[in-house]
Amino acid sequence: MRYIKKGQEPQSFTDWKSQENDDWQPTYKTLRGQIKAEVHDALLEEQGYICCYCGMSITRNISHIEHLQPQNDRDTNLPKDLALAIDFTNLLASCGIPEKSNQEYEKILHCVYHCGIKKGNNLLPVNPLQPDCEVFFRYLPILQGEEYDVEILPTEEPDKQQLAADTIKTLNLNYSKLTAMRGSAIKGALEAIEGLTQEEIERFIKSYEQPNKQAFSFAITYILKQFLDPKSI
Repeated sequence: MRYIKKGQEPQSFTDWKSQENDDWQPTYKTLRGQIKAEVHDALLEEQGYICCYCGMSITRNISHIEHLQPQNDRDTNLPKDLALAIDFTNLLASCGIPEKSNQEYEKILHCVYHCGIKKGNNLLPVNPLQPDCEVFFRYLPILQGEEYDVEILPTEEPDKQQLAADTIKTLNLNYSKLTAMRGSAIKGALEAIEGLTQEEIERFIKSYEQPNKQAFSFAITYILKQFLDPKSI
């Protein structure tokens, strides 16, 4: 998980909400078409086109608009907060299932088992809008033959461990497909730094520390920093 600094919402979204009157109230259910697409694109852009929770690469076709604080729109037993549901500061982009007609449908069926879809209406103890969210987690590569699986684990700091563990469980961030995908990304990064000097590796790491469309960039950053200096983590 990496801190997401929220930006300005699309002007079209602001203008749409400003049309509220006595006869019409903007709601998430009525957010459709081009305006919804522009909101979705803005979320993807500010996240570097990676899932807000697991870090896999996403596009509009394989993601959904996620409400960090649940809007409860699908659960009639819970109170709805219509304003929160269309508050840009509460919106993120999470990996998700596209329409069945989409060419990538079969490739990302695993997303029903983790991240936003798995989270549902649950609250997260740690979330990507917290500036310090990264310090709650660490990553453990496990060699499986010639490949890696990479698990996400709670930090070793006692006051943060339970919060991290509960977040990992709620989002199911150690789902087998995710650990394998992280492992593949880590393996590629380790191969890329072979033969590089420490200074070159440090520059390589910095390139992963910003939103850059690189899948699992925060896990890669963690592992490479540990590779340079295990005491730095």
